[in-house]
Amino acid sequence: MSHTRKSMKRKKGLKPLWIYDGSPDLADLTVAATTLTEGGYVIVIELANGLTRLAATRHPAKYATSWHQFVKRYGLPEIARMIISQPHLRYEAIKRGIAKALADHRDEDLDAYRVPVEAMAEKAAAVIEALAGQ
Repeated sequence: MSHTRKSMKRKKGLKPLWIYDGSPDLADLTVAATTLTEGGYVIVIELANGLTRLAATRHPAKYATSWHQFVKRYGLPEIARMIISQPHLRYEAIKRGIAKALADHRDEDLDAYRVPVEAMAEKAAAVIEALAGQ
């Protein structure tokens, strides 16, 4: 059962780029951890304060749980929404490529980006399409 929103479009005949779009509380019901041979996921995260973050992980549910602990410990904003990609072998390189493309929008003090989540997802899609095939 996919929770992909209609705003996440795909090209005909291809697997959807994003396999989950929704609450971090329900991500583990749809997206399982990957093995080393499967690679990992790229995650676009919308925080409760409107800022966005990027993550690259093999365990999306564990990432969300860890972030929740940071929220409790340091008073950081909660995750409002997670958009999770298909698994990619080069998931860390893809995350770095997205971060490089969005460098002008980075808020160093908050370790986040001042970009709407949909705009970040579109930029991420372009980087994924460019790097995933290499």
